[in-house]
Amino acid sequence: MDRLGGFEDNTWINGIGSVFKRADGSKWGINLSIYPRKTRGSDSVLLSQAPILIRKNVINPTRPFRRQGSEIEFTVDNLQKWATTDLESCPAKERDLLKERKSRFFVKTLPDGMTVYLPQFELARALFFHNAYFSRACMEHGILQNEFSVEHDVNNSEHAVITVLPNSTCPDNVFSDPGYRRYLAWLLLDDDARLSYESISKMQLESGFNRGSYRIWHFEFEPPPLQGVNLKVRGNLDTETNTLLVYEITELIDIPTDVPSDVEFFSPKFYVPELSGGRGGRGGDYRPPNHEVDEDQDSSGENDPVQIDGVKTKVEFAKAVNTHKTATKRKKVGSSDSSEGGEASSLVSTEEQSPMGDLPSAEWDGLDETTGDMHLYASKFESFSKMLDLLVTNHQCKVEVLAFRKLPSVGRCKMHLMRDDSTPRCWILVRATVSGNQFYLMEVDTSDAAKSLSTKVVMASSEQAVVERLSEIEIKLLKKSLSWPKDYFDSKFGKESHFFIVHQASDKAGVIRQASIERWAGNFHNHLQTRCSDKLG
Repeated sequence: MDRLGGFEDNTWINGIGSVFKRADGSKWGINLSIYPRKTRGSDSVLLSQAPILIRKNVINPTRPFRRQGSEIEFTVDNLQKWATTDLESCPAKERDLLKERKSRFFVKTLPDGMTVYLPQFELARALFFHNAYFSRACMEHGILQNEFSVEHDVNNSEHAVITVLPNSTCPDNVFSDPGYRRYLAWLLLDDDARLSYESISKMQLESGFNRGSYRIWHFEFEPPPLQGVNLKVRGNLDTETNTLLVYEITELIDIPTDVPSDVEFFSPKFYVPELSGGRGGRGGDYRPPNHEVDEDQDSSGENDPVQIDGVKTKVEFAKAVNTHKTATKRKKVGSSDSSEGGEASSLVSTEEQSPMGDLPSAEWDGLDETTGDMHLYASKFESFSKMLDLLVTNHQCKVEVLAFRKLPSVGRCKMHLMRDDSTPRCWILVRATVSGNQFYLMEVDTSDAAKSLSTKVVMASSEQAVVERLSEIEIKLLKKSLSWPKDYFDSKFGKESHFFIVHQASDKAGVIRQASIERWAGNFHNHLQTRCSDKLG
């Protein structure tokens, strides 16, 4: 498990208090009520750790802990019309903790009569604080304008370009991850989301106050309306007053998005990787299985941020926005994501990159973006689908699509993303019935010409025998750098029960000529028919 330095094992978060910084400093911290006390320093953390700051959660757990509190779901009418108050007035608070008395809450009595006290910091965490960067940046006035340029297409209202400005400190992995890109598109292009995020720094300037050598602020912000959003929360339920004090928002479903359908991300730093044939890897060291965050040091910025385990919040948008990277240059990289070397340091930093920083850069990963978007990628299989249609119309085959999936992220391999624009690489499983014989066809999108990969055909005893192994096949496919795992198919289906059919020749790598599709279907049918004959023989 990844750890946060300075805390004992199994430290409980009982309360979240005020935000503060030294008057002459730039780093914001947040006070905590915890048990046991920290091993060094005050009971507080830097705001970079916001993705894991949840009431009744455990820092540095050594074993699984049962999630505390009661779970409920409700649909938001308009959060901007909820009342606001301090924790002091909440009947469901378990104890009177000095540090959090003035914590700000949204309050609403639901139609079923239950009154919900929703911590403003927890709502901001679930909406915005998915990694260290977004957590820190909220306190910098004008950060979004200073780091990103937004340009709407005057000829196409459903297209926009977001340029990452040279001074941006947003980590590169945000732009390579489809979920984080969609989230960032929403944050930058949806007026309600952007105004809400920017209200954090604005309200700190308005309601924060100086005490001695410190700037202190009871966190509050203007929420987006979130009208129609389904929230799943857990918290402490006081049955006498029918009041719920929310600990954690676990899901936000159906978030409205006033965003163009297609959003392009551009930076002069982006590049399309080209395989050089050598062994790759940006450094010679392997990442250790576990990391410890050291808050006292800045990061060196010499590595792609290490993803460390945060508290995942499920986020689904009402609209699946297609996002992609655009690069104007290419860069030679090794053919392997591994390289010779020792084990890298387990100490990492979630703070900003600095010339004086010594530790590898790290980012909490707290976003579970699950918007249904497979329809966005169906066009990638247009030629294959047309070929399948010809199997039906010209060759009297029966064709059924059984699965359409994204390849998962596996270790340091990047093949689960299209190398030209970092959109998900998808694959499809189809059952074709020829002369009463069933064949299972596996086709992977290689339209980016990252690899030449033929269609894999499996003869299996049942649909279940194939479907239940799809996750294993995906992992082994990626571990072999986008090559079919022959030994695995041999062991699971038999050496004579799988084969491949090559694609038609094409004028452009990764693209199949439309004029060749009929010939492709005929060739495909001949291969399958031959196997039927062999089976009868």
